[in-house]
Amino acid sequence: MRHPVAKVLIGFFIVAVLLVVAAVIFTFSQPAAPQTPLPQPNGYDDFVKAGGMVSDNASDYVTMSEEELRAFVRKNAEALKLARVGLGRGCRVPLEYSATSTTNLYNLPLIKRLAQAMTAEGRLAEMENRPADAAEAYLAVIRLGCAMSQGGLIIDSLVDIAIESIGTTGMQRLAPTLDAKQCREAAAALELCEARRDPTEVIRAQERAWARRTWGFKGQIAGLFTFKTLRQIEQKWVSKANAQQTRTRSLLVQLAARAYELEKGERPKSVADLVPAYLKTIPQDPATGTNLAYHP
Repeated sequence: MRHPVAKVLIGFFIVAVLLVVAAVIFTFSQPAAPQTPLPQPNGYDDFVKAGGMVSDNASDYVTMSEEELRAFVRKNAEALKLARVGLGRGCRVPLEYSATSTTNLYNLPLIKRLAQAMTAEGRLAEMENRPADAAEAYLAVIRLGCAMSQGGLIIDSLVDIAIESIGTTGMQRLAPTLDAKQCREAAAALELCEARRDPTEVIRAQERAWARRTWGFKGQIAGLFTFKTLRQIEQKWVSKANAQQTRTRSLLVQLAARAYELEKGERPKSVADLVPAYLKTIPQDPATGTNLAYHP
């Protein structure tokens, strides 16, 4: 015969389990939020089409000679032009709520291929001593990364991170050669890009809403048993996203600080000196939510 206290504890445990199950059922039975309408026309479609137009191996841009880059850029002029058209439009990932759909997996390599072609354009401009054109090309790559992941999932964000990394590498190398006007324009472009970026918490919510629509109640219940693994995957992605955002925002401060130095003859003492003449606001550290560290 069980002790009365044990009976009470078992009773409490059963009630707690039933409450948890009821809460899970209630949560996952609620209808998902309606999907945000896609822009018409959608810049994302332009990126996919432009990526499909890129000829030759765009990933070879690192080893191409100046003449090879010139021929490559000339051959892919229409694709590069279409990419700029897409950057001038609203952009949102057209999500498909199907576990068997491979459309997005097909589109993402095309967009990355486009980013490589745009980077090749920037490298050619550098070799030809056209810093303003090189800056425009590298900034376009960063903007492409931000735009192609809007409204998307974690996998879209991971491709965004890879694309932005290419663009920021080019801009970091180029920044010391730019004049004050070019630095101001580049900083303004990056600040606008940052304002349009989907925060990681928004992307996480989009991922979960997509999973609910795609997998249904049974899939969500199964997810409870793989919660730890999914959580680890999310944490690794957030770490990568924060690292790249920090790198992009540090570049933003670097460009604004260089414009300040060229125009005033001295470096700013703090990032606050750049506001509001060179920056609208002080960039935040995405990991801590505090002002981004700046070292004159």
